Amino acid sequence: MNLKIVRRKNINIQKWDELVGRTRGAAVFSCSFYLDAVAENWCVLVDDDYKVGLALPYTVRAKRKILYTPIFVSYLEVLGSIDSTLPLKKIILKKFKTIEIEFKHEILGPAQEVFVTQFLNEDAKRKGQVNRMLNKSKRAELEITLTQEWKTVFDTLSSELKGKFSGMTESSLNRLKKSYACAEERKLLKTFEIRKGQECLGGVICIENNGQLLYSKGASRPDVRDQGGMYAVIDGAIAYAQENDLTFDFGGSRVEGVRRFNHAFGGEDFDYFSYRIDKSPYWFKWVRQVKKRWGKKS
Repeated sequence: MNLKIVRRKNINIQKWDELVGRTRGAAVFSCSFYLDAVAENWCVLVDDDYKVGLALPYTVRAKRKILYTPIFVSYLEVLGSIDSTLPLKKIILKKFKTIEIEFKHEILGPAQEVFVTQFLNEDAKRKGQVNRMLNKSKRAELEITLTQEWKTVFDTLSSELKGKFSGMTESSLNRLKKSYACAEERKLLKTFEIRKGQECLGGVICIENNGQLLYSKGASRPDVRDQGGMYAVIDGAIAYAQENDLTFDFGGSRVEGVRRFNHAFGGEDFDYFSYRIDKSPYWFKWVRQVKKRWGKKS
């Protein structure tokens, strides 16, 4: 099998997206429209016939390419079927000297860290707190609506999340907004709104793709959360997924409180793998360390 790196401008996008589509369980993170929106740059490692592939997002600092996981991407994954990932590892390590990425598979050998994401098990059982919070949301007369007005929900989550979490900057939120606009054009966007009367109180934005419904982002005002609003809206999204025979992907989180929230609905942990490899020149390491220190002070 002849594997090679193909730059974004030379990728056969139709064949690439077809590869994503026929790979069972492949996440939207590998779709061309999504990577175009959220990644600074990306290329693919693919064979001549697009039967096997791997998306490789990268950023450029001081004219050096850094393989990285863009914000709003959990992991990248091998598409298609391959007997061994060793050829992938050899090409990646030769191409990139600085690596800060998460993969669904242990492509680069034993990982420095193992992260978890959560999917809803078919036999999932809710914990009691879910029903208690759903009852609370009913008493508060909160309604959940599937809507086309995703920008209204986006404005709420943008104001609630901006600056409160690492990476949630104006620039990154604009990338996320672009990904939603592209998903909407492809009729993949599903937005669940929390309403009381005519007022939007928050909601969640999901992406339906390849037999999955991915929870992307969501937020509500603090008082609405206290009334069980986020429990109610996630319950509504899960109900939609089940009615349409979709796997519900919670999107995962490194925050233990969010993980417990997902587990309360019956979310099951699945591992993915984090790599930090730096074989760049000393001067480049030094420059990056200085920038990180100054970034923390500013």
